[in-house]
Amino acid sequence: MSGSKGGRAGPKASDVISGQPEPEAAGPEEITELNISVSPRGKAKVVKILKGKLGDFIPAAKIKNPQYVDRDAIQVYFETEDGRRFRETFTLSTAANSKLRRFITKYGPPKVGMEIEYQEDARGFPRVVL
Repeated sequence: MSGSKGGRAGPKASDVISGQPEPEAAGPEEITELNISVSPRGKAKVVKILKGKLGDFIPAAKIKNPQYVDRDAIQVYFETEDGRRFRETFTLSTAANSKLRRFITKYGPPKVGMEIEYQEDARGFPRVVL
């Protein structure tokens, strides 16, 4: 702190331009209300679809059955009306109880731009309503 006795020194003559001191740095401002909305349910649109192996989308350590790592899968990215983004991963299985089959039955085959319904899960994350 060479030569400083603590505290903040005032502006130097070289810091002043045209006799005007520099404006204060922007900081927090007081507000009376936060204007933001987050809906626990609503519509979302498909914004991107990726195709690969299940292991490309989910770490192998998190996949319960190691044989599933090499299964074909898609990852579908969604954006809600309030701007939140989320994704769902589906294995390319059309078995009667598969998540992809339930999706196709309700909305049709996934394609960019299609609209779906979502609802927040118990942890507050948006999930496709199937």
